[in-house]
Amino acid sequence: MSRLEEQVNVDVPAQEVWAQLHRIDEYPMFMEGVKSAAAQGGSRAHLDVRIGEDERAFETRIADRGKGQVMDWTVDSPELKLAFAVNPLDDKHTQLQVRLEYDPDTVRATFGGPKGFAQVHAIEETVRIDLEKFKDLLERQH
Repeated sequence: MSRLEEQVNVDVPAQEVWAQLHRIDEYPMFMEGVKSAAAQGGSRAHLDVRIGEDERAFETRIADRGKGQVMDWTVDSPELKLAFAVNPLDDKHTQLQVRLEYDPDTVRATFGGPKGFAQVHAIEETVRIDLEKFKDLLERQH
């Protein structure tokens, strides 16, 4: 498994970051390739994703842990694990950390695309861009 960890500081209180993470239907506003997203009960979500010309539907499991600090997402195929950690810096500023664990070969087999370092770079760049979109969305709303 490969692991990617990124973070962004957001100029809004932690509870607003946490609330936005739970607005599953708004994920297409800041996640590249997510065409639609819908919560399905408290612990599941459905995502329709487009990568290049390929479209896929994914069922995910979601779990909150850490007293309102960490949200875990799990996709079984391809095997992906995503964790969002919300860390208050002060009353008006928050650090959002993202950790993505994935098997590069499985991701490539599912979505196609480059191999090796080029694929890792593409995934890292997408996560960084998505974090900046998330930050911009929250700061515009605030």
